[in-house]
Amino acid sequence: MGGTGNIINWFMALEIFEIIIIVVAFIIITLIIETIFLYMALKVANARNTDFGDVFVTALVMALVGWIPILGCILHWIIISSRHDTGFITAIGVWIFAGLLPIIVAIFVIALVLLPILAVSLPAAIF
Repeated sequence: MGGTGNIINWFMALEIFEIIIIVVAFIIITLIIETIFLYMALKVANARNTDFGDVFVTALVMALVGWIPILGCILHWIIISSRHDTGFITAIGVWIFAGLLPIIVAIFVIALVLLPILAVSLPAAIF
């Protein structure tokens, strides 16, 4: 009555379910991280409507329209400008700064991790 075939199908379904869970979790975590950096950039620009929920919706809409080549960037600027009451040039600045913030944070974290390692290993390599 099916026996082994049903068990194998159940395990395959479980693997697919796990993959879907991982992908959804990855998308949500990415959106939250993007929201944090966009929030920081909007605060620096002194924009309005900077509640976390508002910024999350902005990041979500930007993620959805970001797949459109060339037009996606322009739509990002329009979305930031309209949702957060900034000028168009300020929206471009917020967009650029929100893109640079992860790079700045990564360099800072790498420096914090590598400096102690280099401080210990360089003197030993010199002598």
